[in-house]
Amino acid sequence: MKKETFINTTGKIAAVIAFLAIAYYFIQDKYKSYKKTCTLGRLGDTIKPYGQDFQIRFTVDFNGSRRHSFNSVGDNNIENRTYLIEVAIRKPNRSRILWDYPVPGTLKAPYEGWEEIPAFLIQKEGD
Repeated sequence: MKKETFINTTGKIAAVIAFLAIAYYFIQDKYKSYKKTCTLGRLGDTIKPYGQDFQIRFTVDFNGSRRHSFNSVGDNNIENRTYLIEVAIRKPNRSRILWDYPVPGTLKAPYEGWEEIPAFLIQKEGD
C-alpha cells in the first residue's frame, strides 16, 4: 500500500514539474515576441524571497512614466547602480536588466528609449 502512495505522489510531483517547465517555456517565448526598446534603469534594494534567488528592485523611466520591477540577480556581480534595461513596449512591467551593460549615472536616455543597444555602449572583445 505504501509503495502505491509513493508512486502516486512521485507521479504528481513529476506532472507539476513538467507543467511548470512547459509554462516557463511559453512565457519566455511570448516575451521574445514583444517589440522591445532599451532605456536606462537605476538599481535599488536587493531582497531574498523565501526559497528563491536574490531579487533586485529597479526603476525605469519610460515614455514619461516611472515603473518599478524586479529581476533575479543570479550569478551577476553588481558593478554599478545604473544599467541598460530591455523594456517590452506594450508590457513595460516585464522589463529585464541587461547585466552586460552597466552605464555611467550621468548618461541620459531618449524619451522613448533606443531601438537597439547603442553602439557606444557595446564593448569590443579585449577592451
